[in-house]
Amino acid sequence: MPYGRILSDLVSQYRPRIVLYGATFVGRDLAPRVASFTRSGLTADCTDLQIADVSYLKKEYQDLLLQIRPAFGGNVIATIITPEVPVQMATVREGVMERVTLEHPTEGTITEVPYQPDEMAELISIVERYREESKVNLKAAPIIVAGGYGMGSTENFELLHELADLIGGEVAGSRAAVDAGFIAPERQVGQTGVTVRPKLYLACGISGAIQHRAGMQDAQKIIAVNTDPEAPIFDICHYGIVGDAMDVLPMFMDAYRKKLR
Repeated sequence: MPYGRILSDLVSQYRPRIVLYGATFVGRDLAPRVASFTRSGLTADCTDLQIADVSYLKKEYQDLLLQIRPAFGGNVIATIITPEVPVQMATVREGVMERVTLEHPTEGTITEVPYQPDEMAELISIVERYREESKVNLKAAPIIVAGGYGMGSTENFELLHELADLIGGEVAGSRAAVDAGFIAPERQVGQTGVTVRPKLYLACGISGAIQHRAGMQDAQKIIAVNTDPEAPIFDICHYGIVGDAMDVLPMFMDAYRKKLR
């Protein structure tokens, strides 16, 4: 693909210290191609990035990129460095990091790079393209009612849809719920799904594995309902209820309807 060739040439020419990609379909395809061609370090799906001086194997390295992401099935948070290469690369998913206003913003420089065709580009052509717009926008939802594998069935998820309709929210799910077929993949929240920051996140039957927490832990208010009092979700929620969501949620809805009268 021409993107990979052009960016590889630019990295080889300018040797930037850090190159960042969005962890989109294009970014995830582009980053490893460029990293392989330029022999650069690359970490995928980072949840945090920092710059620091590092002492490693009795050597001192200045201004290394700390590439932070869950590892080993989410059991640890790994800080990855690539000290032996001049170019450090990472992909970052949209919404993982909060946008902040710089106290002293600097003006960036945009350099136009003319496209030079390559004979290899003629080997591939787009015959036809199909595009379907997403039917749900979890990132923009102020309220999210999310269910996990603990909800038990697709039928039980209907209760979440009923609650979401009542309070003006969207329904989401954990990866386990998606894998079980309880909810559509485009509604998955977590490290391999969507990262959200709603005003209210209601987690029902979600244990709170680190992969899921990475996608919702920055919500302004988190309410968790789970039958397991030791569930990790209770470590990050603002309000926790130990109980069966099928018993608790109807009481939620009854109380809310009374407030509307």
